[in-house]
Amino acid sequence: MNPTISLPLLDVNSPHCALRVEKALHTVPALAAATVDLAAHVADLEAGTSAQAVREAVAAIRQAGYNVATEVHRFATTGITCAGCANKAGDILNKLPGVVSATADHVTRTADVEVVQGVITFDDLLTALKPAGYGLIPQAA
Repeated sequence: MNPTISLPLLDVNSPHCALRVEKALHTVPALAAATVDLAAHVADLEAGTSAQAVREAVAAIRQAGYNVATEVHRFATTGITCAGCANKAGDILNKLPGVVSATADHVTRTADVEVVQGVITFDDLLTALKPAGYGLIPQAA
């Protein structure tokens, strides 16, 4: 069974804030269940939540005036030699629960990936891309 996905919440510091975030999460149709743990500052999404539902949950939280801790990474890419490859790599990464957005560019040979902090690792990204023949190389900040 897949583990629960915990979205680290920013600026959720009161029961009122937690309630607003929980109400926002209930507007996401693809999200079966979600709870807000104010003490831990996280929104827990039901195990097995789809990548699209996670993205919609992050968007709903942001639309409610709060935020989720994310990390934005730029990687050099390997194996991405055309626009079709770039689209396929982006599609692969966007199917991972915890990826907020991912795009690859065959011209610059880079990929920009925003992930929920603590949910997706670099190894998770590599493992997803490897079967298609693509790779990522971290770039210095």
